[in-house]
Amino acid sequence: MKKWFAILLLACALPLAAHPPRSVELGYDGETATLAVKVLHRVGDPDRHFISRIEVRSGKELLAEKTYDRQETASGRDEAFSFAERPLKDGETLTVTAFCNISGEKSAELKP
Repeated sequence: MKKWFAILLLACALPLAAHPPRSVELGYDGETATLAVKVLHRVGDPDRHFISRIEVRSGKELLAEKTYDRQETASGRDEAFSFAERPLKDGETLTVTAFCNISGEKSAELKP
C-alpha cells in the first residue's frame, strides 16, 4: 500500500516541475526581413522538457512555424524566421507563441 501511495504522490508532483516559457523576446531586421526570436525557458533536462513549437502569426494567419524534439540549451531557444519571400505589411502586428512540450505557452507581439 505504501508503495502505491508513493507512486501516486510522485505522479502528482511531476507536472508541478513543468512550467511554461518565462519570456519571448523579438527583434526584426527590415533589411534582411528576418525575425529573431529568443525564448527563455530554463530546464533541468532539455531532452525531456523543452520548447516544442514556435508559431508566428499575423492575426489568425499562420505565417511560419517550427517544431522541435529537444531544446538546444538548458536556458532556452533562439530561432530566426525569414520573411524575404513574404514581406511584412506596414502596420502588421506579429504574434509569436512558444509552446512547452509539457505545460503552457508564452506569447509576445511585435510591429516591425
